[in-house]
Amino acid sequence: MALWLILAGTSTAATAPVAPGERSSIRQLWFSLDTFAEVEAEFDRLKVVLTDTPKAPAPGRSTRTSGTGPSGFPAPYVIDNVGGRFHVYAERRRPQHPVGPLPYVSQDVVFNTPDPGVSPVGTLTWPASGSNFPAVVLVAGTGPHTRDAGMSLHKTLLVLADHLTRQGFAVLRYDKRGVGLTGGALHPGSTTDDYAADALAAVRFLKLQPNIDPARIGLVGHSEGGIIAAMVAAEAPEDVGFIVMLAGTGLPGLENQSLQGAAFARADGVPEPLILLNQKLERVLLGIALSKLGHQEALDAMRMATKALPAEDKAMLEMPPQGLPAEAFESSLSPWFRHFLALDPRTYLEKVRCPVLALVGEKDLQVPPAENLEGIERALERGANPHATVRQLPGINHNLQTARTGKLSEYLLIEETVDPSVLSLMSTWMKDVGANSR
Repeated sequence: MALWLILAGTSTAATAPVAPGERSSIRQLWFSLDTFAEVEAEFDRLKVVLTDTPKAPAPGRSTRTSGTGPSGFPAPYVIDNVGGRFHVYAERRRPQHPVGPLPYVSQDVVFNTPDPGVSPVGTLTWPASGSNFPAVVLVAGTGPHTRDAGMSLHKTLLVLADHLTRQGFAVLRYDKRGVGLTGGALHPGSTTDDYAADALAAVRFLKLQPNIDPARIGLVGHSEGGIIAAMVAAEAPEDVGFIVMLAGTGLPGLENQSLQGAAFARADGVPEPLILLNQKLERVLLGIALSKLGHQEALDAMRMATKALPAEDKAMLEMPPQGLPAEAFESSLSPWFRHFLALDPRTYLEKVRCPVLALVGEKDLQVPPAENLEGIERALERGANPHATVRQLPGINHNLQTARTGKLSEYLLIEETVDPSVLSLMSTWMKDVGANSR
């Protein structure tokens, strides 16, 4: 569903043309047509109101325009004339993506993990001058992410690394298992436990570096990476000086999955009775996935659960009379998902003794803030952690952007990769923690 929403995003409001190379941007091919009149008609069909009336470019030339689509976000467009055919690109500007030359040192690295078949490949950055730096491992969220954690054409971990290195930290980020040259099973073939083992190995790799203060090494994790940060801090308190949970969960996987599905549906305007009915069925199916049943037995149980629904429920859910086929449930029975449903981050948070910063956006639909922040806060209180800061961020979505609704379809359309106030809050807190641990 997330992919469909991203691709279905139309377009957005006006910004002035920017000279090539002035800012980082990505051209997304939108459509190609034979005549310029068809191009104008297509903009109208997509309900994009242009800020000016563009003229057809000559063969081999381009023209720029900008407009506002149903989403209300600003977007520039480039129209190329290639051999008399017109190709229209939405220009996805990413002003926070760093462009060289950069004021710090960057070194590609490989480090070992307890699994000899998994040696993550990553990038270590540190300030160009000075020594004995505080350091941080960046831990990506769910999915087969590279070290930059590219999501919706945003390189979130790259932007975090750039900001933190400029603030005086050494920063290690790496490709997840099965991505690039990193070994291991590609998501969802690996579990959160596997990713936690890699994150701990990354911390211990930083402790070997001569220009890093081994007493001031922490983890910054986004989404599932926030859970992993807590897991590592609980398992190896002697190695971890602090953790930052960015949009991390504070509830068992099954609970958050159910809340997430309902939040998505409400954002799309689905009637509440239908949301509650779907949530009821979803909990049954997730309970089967959470069980000890073998793969085929679980598939059969899920299929029978949908077949046994009353006819009126099937009609409301737009489900065929025979229920859903077994293949509809395959993704719910991957090694990662079944393990994640059972994972309860509170059991780890209760054991974390180092300073914790936990941030969740007000408009986060993937990690609903009220329930998850309460779960995080209560767990830290039960563990008597005196150095915890738990905060909801007004107007921020799951990807740490300033958002309107928090819907997944907005991620691509927002130019901002990480809200500057989130970056500042995080790095200021980290520097304060580092200063107090000297």
